[in-house]
Amino acid sequence: MYPSLPLGPLSLPTAQILAIVAAWFGLAVMARVGRRLQLDPDMIWNVGTIALAAGVIVARLSHAVQFWDVYRAEPLLLVSIRPGGLMLWPGVVGALLGAYLYLIRMEVDPGPVGVAAVFGLLGGGAVLEISNFLTGAVVGTTGVPPGAFSWLPGWMGSSYDPLLSQPAAVRHPVAIYRAVGMLLIVGGSFLWGKWARPGRLAGQAVLALALLRLFTDGFAADASLLGSLRLSQVLALIAATGLAFILAQTADRDRQFQPEAGFTE
Repeated sequence: MYPSLPLGPLSLPTAQILAIVAAWFGLAVMARVGRRLQLDPDMIWNVGTIALAAGVIVARLSHAVQFWDVYRAEPLLLVSIRPGGLMLWPGVVGALLGAYLYLIRMEVDPGPVGVAAVFGLLGGGAVLEISNFLTGAVVGTTGVPPGAFSWLPGWMGSSYDPLLSQPAAVRHPVAIYRAVGMLLIVGGSFLWGKWARPGRLAGQAVLALALLRLFTDGFAADASLLGSLRLSQVLALIAATGLAFILAQTADRDRQFQPEAGFTE
């Protein structure tokens, strides 16, 4: 595994560096989608940066409140962000609130920005899944033929050999499956998506993500269980079923819809 990335005399933490890359790539994808929706790319970068900053601050403060005794004894730990030092859902709420307040101030319709954010999250999520693969945060079940990834040592170098030794050589690279799937969803939407109906296209992208997780999570080891079923697959199935029903209900309107003149790229 690669908990750190060598850069000359420095050794940089893989998770943190790729988190920064994921943020940049996600915002770049979001800005590109924004252009298709006739949004100002600078506004997209601004709202994305504000959402990220607000999310990290709220997530960090929420973690500090939860472990107040530790941070009260050592206040400098508050500015030392490490894996596990952020609370996800408070951060998500903070990011959404920060972005929404900015859009209200700039008098921008949140709908198209939300569509752009869906594809930005997919792009950034693909990079985070690559990080999960390199750091070993997501481990697959056994079942891959031992020689299936024999090309990896030459590409990554001899230091990668332990990952391919038994029994790791026969483990599914679940995070790579997810990353490739997310990139295919984004790329396919750019190439073949009907951007005259951006909301519907975003729904199709989320449906594709749910189906992707329904498939790939079957290869994940140490998954949370709901009875004898994998919790993530149950949630993915519910999401996919609901989205498929909603999209099917709007299929007739989609056939009758005629895009406005000039709404092409």
